[in-house]
Amino acid sequence: MAKDRSFASKVAKSAHLSVRHCPVCGDVVSMIKQVESRQKEDTASWGFKEKFIPVCKCNEKEVLG
Repeated sequence: MAKDRSFASKVAKSAHLSVRHCPVCGDVVSMIKQVESRQKEDTASWGFKEKFIPVCKCNEKEVLG
């Protein structure tokens, strides 16, 4: 029979594995989701482009404005 895993243990494991540090400032890098809306040229309909951007103290002002 499989071992039960609680939600807290899953979150703790994912949080532990996803911690990255910036090589420049040494601060923890957090991933921010950026969504751009853009109009397609051929159909004139709107679409969205989503991408994840790493943010730390070094590039916080550049990314967030």
